[in-house]
Amino acid sequence: MTLLFHQLMLLIAGLVQADDAVDYQTQVRHVFQARCFACHGALKQESGLRIDTAASAIGGGDSGPAIVPGDAAGSELFKRISASDLAERMPPEGEALEPEQIDAIRRWINEGAKAPADEAPESDPRDHWAFRPPVRSAVPQAKEAAWNANPIDAFIAASHERHGVTPQPAADKRIWLRRVSVDLIGLPPTLDEQSVFINDTSPDAYNTVVAKLLASPQYGERWGRHWMDIWRYSDWWGLGAEVRNSQKHIWHWRDWIIEALNSDKAYDQMLREMLAADELYPSDPDRLRASGFLARQYFKFNRTSWMDETVQHTSKAFLGLTFNCAKCHDHKYDPISHVDYYQMRAFFEPYQVRTDLVGGELDFEKDGLPRAFDCNLDTPTYLHIRGDDRNPDTAHVLHPAIPKFLACGEFSITPVALPAEAWNPGLRQSVIDAHLQAAERQIEVARKTLVAAKEKLAAAQESANADVAKSVADGRADEARVIVSDDFSVARPEFWEQRSGNWKYTDGHLVQSQTGSTRATLRLIAKPPQDFQATLKYVPTGGDVWKSVGIAFDVEGDSQEVMAYLSSYAGGPKAQVSFLQDGKQSYPPDAAESRMIALNMPHELTIRVRGTLINVAVDGMHSVAYRLPFARRDGPLDLITFDAQATFLSFTLTSLPETMDLQEPAVGRTSDKLLPVDQAVLAVRIAEAALEKLEAEPASIQARSAADRAMAENPDGPESQRLVAAAVKAERIVAAAAAAESVYSAELNLLQATDEKRGETETKLADARKTLEAARAAIDMPGSSYASLKGSLKTLESNLETEESRSKPFPKTSTGRRTALAHWMTHRDNPLTARVAVNHIWARHFGTPLVPTVFDFGRKGLPPTHPELLDWLAVEFIESGWSMKHIHHLIVTSNTYRMTSTRSGAAEANQKTDGDNRWYWRTNPIRMEAQLVRDGLLHLAGELDLTLGGPSIPVSDEKSRRRSLYYVHSHNEHQKFLSMFDDASVLECYRRADSIVPQQALALENSELASELALKIAAQVSAMSDINTDEAFVRAAFQAVLSVDANEQEVAASVAAMQEFRSLAAAPAPAPDGTATKARTMLIHALINHNDFVTIR
Repeated sequence: MTLLFHQLMLLIAGLVQADDAVDYQTQVRHVFQARCFACHGALKQESGLRIDTAASAIGGGDSGPAIVPGDAAGSELFKRISASDLAERMPPEGEALEPEQIDAIRRWINEGAKAPADEAPESDPRDHWAFRPPVRSAVPQAKEAAWNANPIDAFIAASHERHGVTPQPAADKRIWLRRVSVDLIGLPPTLDEQSVFINDTSPDAYNTVVAKLLASPQYGERWGRHWMDIWRYSDWWGLGAEVRNSQKHIWHWRDWIIEALNSDKAYDQMLREMLAADELYPSDPDRLRASGFLARQYFKFNRTSWMDETVQHTSKAFLGLTFNCAKCHDHKYDPISHVDYYQMRAFFEPYQVRTDLVGGELDFEKDGLPRAFDCNLDTPTYLHIRGDDRNPDTAHVLHPAIPKFLACGEFSITPVALPAEAWNPGLRQSVIDAHLQAAERQIEVARKTLVAAKEKLAAAQESANADVAKSVADGRADEARVIVSDDFSVARPEFWEQRSGNWKYTDGHLVQSQTGSTRATLRLIAKPPQDFQATLKYVPTGGDVWKSVGIAFDVEGDSQEVMAYLSSYAGGPKAQVSFLQDGKQSYPPDAAESRMIALNMPHELTIRVRGTLINVAVDGMHSVAYRLPFARRDGPLDLITFDAQATFLSFTLTSLPETMDLQEPAVGRTSDKLLPVDQAVLAVRIAEAALEKLEAEPASIQARSAADRAMAENPDGPESQRLVAAAVKAERIVAAAAAAESVYSAELNLLQATDEKRGETETKLADARKTLEAARAAIDMPGSSYASLKGSLKTLESNLETEESRSKPFPKTSTGRRTALAHWMTHRDNPLTARVAVNHIWARHFGTPLVPTVFDFGRKGLPPTHPELLDWLAVEFIESGWSMKHIHHLIVTSNTYRMTSTRSGAAEANQKTDGDNRWYWRTNPIRMEAQLVRDGLLHLAGELDLTLGGPSIPVSDEKSRRRSLYYVHSHNEHQKFLSMFDDASVLECYRRADSIVPQQALALENSELASELALKIAAQVSAMSDINTDEAFVRAAFQAVLSVDANEQEVAASVAAMQEFRSLAAAPAPAPDGTATKARTMLIHALINHNDFVTIR
C-alpha cells in the first residue's frame, strides 16, 4: 500500500511538472546567455544568427530559422543542441548542455517559443560600462551632515539609504590606529604611538596620524608588497646557476617599486617606466630598474610562453582584461579578436632582457641591473592558428595595434634613436669607473701577491743554501771578489775592447745593432779567474733569425771557446751551453733548455763556472747544469751577439766562492735540492708578469673607452681612427703581458710535471711561447679590432642560443612600440587603467573590491557594486596627478573606513538585507597576510630591522630580522613561516587567498620564532616604568599586542592564569624571578595566538 502511494505521488509530480510552463528568462535565455551569446549575440553572429532575443532566433540566420515555434523536432537549434555527433553539436566547445536544459528548451519551443514582447537584445559590447571612460558623477548629499565631508562617505551613505542599512559607529581609537597603521605601513602601533593618539583630542588627530604614516619609508614596503603581488614579482629560479624564469638581481625592480611609492611617483608614470623605461629614459639606471616588470616575465625554454605571460599579465594587471582568452580564437565575451591578441603581442615581440653593470660590480653573478630592451627589431609577429605556435600564419605579418573599441587619443608608434650609452653601455662613466676601480683593486692584490712570492723565494733560497737568484743575500757573497762591474752608462775603454759589430753608447746604455749571420764581440780586457760567476743584463731588441746573446770564455782564436747564450729564435727560444774544440762547434742537447726569451723585455743571464762544471741561470732561475767533456784551457772572456740587436744594461764578473754549491747535471727534472727554489723563482716571475698585465690594464681601459666614444660620435673621422689604433695597441700590450704570465705558468707546470705528463706539458709550454711571441709581434701591427668595455650581459633568449649571438652589439634604435602602448594605457581617456588601480587600492583597504573580478573588467566579469563611486575615484585619481597617497588619504580619513568592524549592536535590517556587508555598513575584518604576521611580531619585540632595500635574503636565513618582503620569493623557494599564512603565488596573485588552517596556529604556538619573540615582547612591556603589578602588565600587554583595552573579565582571567602558571612552574624548584618572566611570556604567547592578532579589525 505504501509503495503504491509513493508511485502515485511521483506520477502526479511528473504530470504537474509537465504541465508547468517553462520560464523563458530563467530556464532558456539564461542558458543561451551563458553558452550561446558569445557566438550568436551582440559580439559575434556566426552564420548570421543571433539568439539574444527569441524573435531573432525565430528569424534565423544564413541557414534559415533556428526555431520553429511549436515544433522543437523541426527546429534547427534543438537539433544542434541535442546532437550526439560532436561535429554537429552546439555549442562546439566545452561540455554539452545538461539534459534538463535541453528538455526545457524543447518544451519552450513546443509551447510556442514565447518571450516578453519588450525583450531587448544584448547591448553592444562597446557600450559595456568598463569600456567607456569614467565620468565624475555629482557627489550625492547624505542625510547625515558628517557623511558629506568626504565624497567617499557621501556615495556610501547614498547606498545605505537606498538599501535600508544603517552604518555602524566609529571604531575605538586604538582599533582604528592599529587598522590604519597595519594598512599603510604594515606594522602595528607601539604603546607610545597609541598613547600619543589617544591623548590627542584635536580635530586633526586622525589626519596627523595618516600624514605621518604616508610619509614613513615603511609605507613603500607595505604597499610595495601589494603591488608586487599584482605585478607577479618573483626572484629568479632555475636549475643550479641556470636562470630559467625571471632574472637574477630582480630585487632592483622591487627596490624601485618601494622608492616610487614612497616618493608618490604618479601611477601613470610608474606604468610608463615599467613598460618602456628603456625607450623613455635610456640613460637613467634608476628608472631602468622599472623594466624589471618585463625582465621578470623571462622564460628560457619557450618564447611563446614568455610572450603569452607578458600579454596576459600586462593586460590583467593594468587593464583588467583577459586578453589571454583570445589566444586561440576570438574572445567569447569581450570584443577582442584572435588578431587583436597577436597585435598586442607584437608590442612586445622585439624585446629581450639584459643585465647592465651597476654599483661598480663587474661580476654579473654578484650584481647587475636586469632590464628590458628591444633586441630583435625585425622579428615578425604571426597569428598562431588555434593558438598553436607550431602552426603560424606566415602569410600575414601582424603589426602592433590596440583593439578598436578601446581607442583613445592619438595613437602612433615612433622608433626611438637611442643615445650611445644605451646601445654601448661601456660608454657610461659609471662603467668606466667600475672597470678602473676593479683594475686598481686587482693591482693592489697583485702587488701583495708579488711581495709574498718574493718572501717565499727568499725562504726557499735560504733553505736550499743556494744562490740562484739575483736577490739572494745569505752572507756568503762577501767571499766573492768583484773583478768587473759595469752599468754601461758610459764608455770604459779600460774594461772593454770592441772586436766586431756595431757598438754605440746611447741614452746611458750600450747598444749593439748589427744583424745577420755574423758575430759581434766585446772583449773583456781583464782576465777572468779559473772559477768565476758572471751576470749579464740586457734587452734583446731584434734580429733576423737567431737573436742570440751570450758570454764566451776560454776563448782561443777560432779553435777553442766555451759559451753560454740565450736565443730569442722564434722556432724555439732557449738557454744553451755550447763549445768549440779543435775548430769544431758543439751544441749538446743536454746543455739546453727551452726558455722564453722575449724581445723588448729585460733578461738576466748568469753563469757559474767551477772547473768543467757550468751552471746557467736565466732571469734568476736555474736553467742548465752541464759538465764539459774536456779539460779547460785559459782564455779571455767575450760578450757576444749573433744575428741579434740588443741593449746592454749591466755586467758583473766576480770570483766564485768556494762555499757556493753548484748543480750537477741531472737526467730529466731539476734536483730536489733546487726544485723549491726554481718553483719559487717561477712564482715570482708569474706574479711579476701578472702585475705587469694588470698595471697595463687602466691605460687599456681608458684607450678603449676613448675609442668607443669617438666611434659613437664620428666613426669616419681621422681622430677616431687614431684612437682606435691606440686602443688596439693598449689592448695588445695587456694581451702580451698575459701571454708572458701564461708562459711562466707553463714553465712552472713543466717543472712540477711527472714523467708521464712531461711531454704534454712541454707541448703546452711551446704553444704558450708561440702565443707570447705572436702577441708581442702584434703590438705594433695595424689593426682596428678591440674589445669594448663590457657594461652589459644579454640574457640567453633560449636554451639554443649561442654565446656568439649573445655577444652581438645592441641595436642603436628601439621600436618605440612599448612607449606607444604605455602612452595609450595612461591616456586620460583610457577607460580601464585608473579604474583597475583604484579598485586594487580599495580592495586592500576594505577587504572587498568595488569590482569583485579584479583582473576581469570585461563582460564576463562582475559589475561594480558602487559604479558611481568607482568612477569618481578613478577621475579623482587621474586629476590628482595619479597620486596613490591622495587616494589612500581620502579612503582612510573617511567615516566609511573609520567604522567598527563588529556586528554587535547593528540594526536588524543590516543583517537581513546585507549580511555580506556589500553596502559597507561596517568595516570588514581582514585576515593578515603572511608578511604582516612575521613583521608584526618582530616589530613588537623591538627586533625588526628597518633597513630599506638590497639583495633578497636567502630563505634559509631564518634568523634574519629584515622585513619579510626581502626574502627570496620564487617558484622554487618560499620562506617556511610565510608559506603558512597565505603567501603570494608567483604565478598569479591579484588577490591574496584567505585561509584558516591548523598549521597557522602551530606556527604561532610552536615555532622557534614565535617563542623567542614572545619572550622579548614580554620584556619590552615589562620594561615600562609603570608596570609593577600583574594587572598593569595584562593591560599593557593587551594594548601592545592587540591594540585594545582589556575589559575587567579579561584582566581577571589573565591575572589568574599567570598566578596559576607561576605556582605550577615554581612547585618543584622555586625561582620567583624566572617563573614571573615565564608567566608574562606565557600571556604574550597566548595573545599572539589570539585571532585578533592575525586580524585587522
